[in-house]
Amino acid sequence: MGPLTKEIPQIELKSIWEVIRLRWWIVPLCLVVSAGLMFAQESDLKSSPTSITVSKIYGAKDETAALVAFGLDPAAIKEFPSFQNQLATVRAEGPRLVSDSIGAELVVTVTRAEPQVSMLAAADGDGKQLFTVSSNAASNYMFSCSASDRIQCDQAIDVYVRKVEEERQKSISGGLLQLEKQIQAIVPTTSTDHPELLLQATAIHELTGSITGELAFVSEITETSGGTISTVKVSTYLFALAVGLIFAILVILQLTVTDNKIRSVRRLQSTVNSIKALGELGDKNVATAPTSIAASIIVEARKHKIGTVVLVPVGYDFDSIKILQSLQSPELSAYITLVNGSRIQSMSLSDLVESSVGYVLVVQKNLTTSHELAEAFETLSRSENLILGALLSDL
Repeated sequence: MGPLTKEIPQIELKSIWEVIRLRWWIVPLCLVVSAGLMFAQESDLKSSPTSITVSKIYGAKDETAALVAFGLDPAAIKEFPSFQNQLATVRAEGPRLVSDSIGAELVVTVTRAEPQVSMLAAADGDGKQLFTVSSNAASNYMFSCSASDRIQCDQAIDVYVRKVEEERQKSISGGLLQLEKQIQAIVPTTSTDHPELLLQATAIHELTGSITGELAFVSEITETSGGTISTVKVSTYLFALAVGLIFAILVILQLTVTDNKIRSVRRLQSTVNSIKALGELGDKNVATAPTSIAASIIVEARKHKIGTVVLVPVGYDFDSIKILQSLQSPELSAYITLVNGSRIQSMSLSDLVESSVGYVLVVQKNLTTSHELAEAFETLSRSENLILGALLSDL
């Protein structure tokens, strides 16, 4: 058979509907999978940015403010080493400390915002201008880190915070110690007693042992980069559902074309052209179909002068009692005897060579395949048995 004469499979709308009815789960499954894949693709950028930058601000605790009660100006205490030297030490040792602590090489940027200073002008009693310089706030430290993992940034910043606290403790304690030494050096050189200086020296000495360099967390800023998105658009989901629906239709059409199950009388007739389709017996047409099918069986039996008709199930053994009870009636019994038979595969040699009976092939709707019907027809035909026709049953 050439390509131009090859039979093209026909697709029946009824067959498509049967496939949808039996495999309805294909449509929602395709819709859910398509929407899920689209969501996973779009939300991957949202949940996994290329990098994240964490900036945390810490406030420096003013641990020398208590010296005001003893007549000392905290501004007179100079940190030693200075802040610039502290930063140099932190920047030099920080990467190694981070690597030893979390096992990753991350760079943390440390900056300090100096306190705001304001100058106040006032007139004294003589009309002269007096200027007062005051500090409005303590210094704030900012720690910034960039990495692909937020947890690593938090851990690295914690390492740097501890290192800064350690350097601040050393420098503030060093500044207090220098001031104490200067006061202690001045007292013996004076000719008069200065109990206030001795009190100040004692206060500085006691305060030096309690310096911690502690930093207090204030706030943080987090920024992500790498094509992040805020939400998945509704239009994206609609597109995914449309693609899923198209794919489901294609799958159903493919199953319809490759489907080998007999789902209609037309499909039964097209499977074996030489066999007569006697009709369809089902719950929906139980009132009219039995009479019509019984009449067809009687007509075929009369043509061949057959008194006994055997119902042969095709494909597998199923309960044909309901079929037999549906077809049998007093009017039918007056013309022929209708009996149940076994599958072709279960027939004995004597059954196959029996020539005094006629056979009606019973095809179970949506279960029997075209191959099974063709095989049963060919087996009975080779043994020259009389096949009166085939009926489709949905009972």
